[in-house]
Amino acid sequence: MSWGFGESAVLFALVWPFVAASLSAIRASRPWVIELLPWSAAPALAVALLIPDLTLALPETLLGSGLALDATGRVFLATTALLWLVAGTLMVGRRPGDAWERRSALPALLATGAGFALALADDGLLWFAAGTLAGYAVYALILQAATRAARAAGRRLVILLVLSDLLLFELFLILAHAAGGTSFAALRGAVAATDSPAFVLALMTLGFGVKAGVLGVHLWLLPAFGSTTLGVRVALIGFVAAAGLLGWLRLLPLGEMAWSTAGTALHGLAFATAAYAVIGGFSWAGQRALAGSVLMALTAQWLWALAAALQRPESGAAIAALLPMVALQSGVALAASVLLDDARPTRRRRLRLAMAWLAVVLVVLAPLPIFALRMDAGIVSLAGLWWPSIAVALLLGRFVAGMTRHEGTASRSRHPRGRLTLGAALLVASTVGAATSLLGYPPTGLWSPIQADAPVWSLSAAVTIAGLAGALSIGWLASLRSRHRSARDSTAWSNPLRSVRAWMCTLRGWVRYIARIRLPGWRDAILDALAAVASSPFPSALARHAEARLMRWESALAMLVLLGATVAWLGG
Repeated sequence: MSWGFGESAVLFALVWPFVAASLSAIRASRPWVIELLPWSAAPALAVALLIPDLTLALPETLLGSGLALDATGRVFLATTALLWLVAGTLMVGRRPGDAWERRSALPALLATGAGFALALADDGLLWFAAGTLAGYAVYALILQAATRAARAAGRRLVILLVLSDLLLFELFLILAHAAGGTSFAALRGAVAATDSPAFVLALMTLGFGVKAGVLGVHLWLLPAFGSTTLGVRVALIGFVAAAGLLGWLRLLPLGEMAWSTAGTALHGLAFATAAYAVIGGFSWAGQRALAGSVLMALTAQWLWALAAALQRPESGAAIAALLPMVALQSGVALAASVLLDDARPTRRRRLRLAMAWLAVVLVVLAPLPIFALRMDAGIVSLAGLWWPSIAVALLLGRFVAGMTRHEGTASRSRHPRGRLTLGAALLVASTVGAATSLLGYPPTGLWSPIQADAPVWSLSAAVTIAGLAGALSIGWLASLRSRHRSARDSTAWSNPLRSVRAWMCTLRGWVRYIARIRLPGWRDAILDALAAVASSPFPSALARHAEARLMRWESALAMLVLLGATVAWLGG
């Protein structure tokens, strides 16, 4: 088997983190591996930027798997590599030479290599193996924080990962049996021709939703963001995009079928996820949990785009081509905001806040190319498409406004300006992604729809400006509230915006009252009622009697005979 330079470069970029992880087991090479941890993602980033599209067959691995560098995988590979470059730098620079670095090097390298495998996999079985490895490596990284909250978040994550992997394995088995192969092209054909679309959609939504933070299976996301270190939080953004959104893009036959029922279901799930993120973001305290709410709102935005592609197959292929760039721009900008929030306050405070508001602009503008594809939907329908971006803008605006209220609590590092520099680099990357999308990459980019319908483009730009103005207003009002919280003088009473701030404070108080007092009380009452029923004499005695009967050999043998007869009858 002869490989060219491109194939060798792709294989090296994929294998290199695993080789480094193997070397970390040798004590003599461990310090060298730790120093090279930030650069383990550099070959993958170079491959994503320089190597043309190619396909690499691996017939001797996992029943004939293969790698592919296509337009979708290239964008996710660049996003994962960029975020892991920053995350690795932060992990190494946290406490030089301490035990935390030694314990985190192995799971970080495994998660890095698994993220690259997710982007490059051309086979469902390889993608499933990479997603499983990435999930448990991220679980190990979360536990490195060694706090009670981190252990609770890790416990939730590992339980949900087991559920997700079981559901995804069942999904891949069903699709592979129907398609006669495990390549993504065959699996997409099986999804399009399935006789039970609701069952397939449920498996897909629960399996990918665990790793993407969809409402209902999101229980690990906010605690993980609130308890882990800065480098792990940056890596979590890449994990959510690669292990969640990429799975939907690989399996859903977007543009090939009209699946209106599934689109409606995903629209409802996206709305519920965004609403929960907004309520939680304005109710819970802490910048880290708020960043997790922003990521959850981004997941709702991606779900909305998938639902639009399923409902309108004529634009489904274009949305599928644009959504990776949307994920790159918004995810990288969110990572930059997280870095800027955790940067040590210096004399560059105004520069830091200006960069943070630039990140807000980039996140809000990220889905603009997808909106341009729906310009023929009418003014009312077009205005209704902006609600996920409004939710993201409100949460991110509050997140940036919160930077001015906790500047004394930012963690200290060996390089105080390093995080500001890393945040600036991520902002540059997000800006380049935005410019690339605007200029027409992929070919179904924003440029052609703008030229085709300039009046509707003006409306779209006006809605964008309104959304940004709303985010800036939220941040300004929040900063005014924090500035005058302790000063109850005549100047504060004469402020014309006092009524608006008072209404917002009242609304926030009611939301906190419901979220922190009423809902936990109802939950505890339901759990107490269930416990009382379970501990009552009659169910307990009945359960013990049934267990004693089933423990007898004759009962077990009879059950096995009946089961075998049933299987034989069904098989005949």
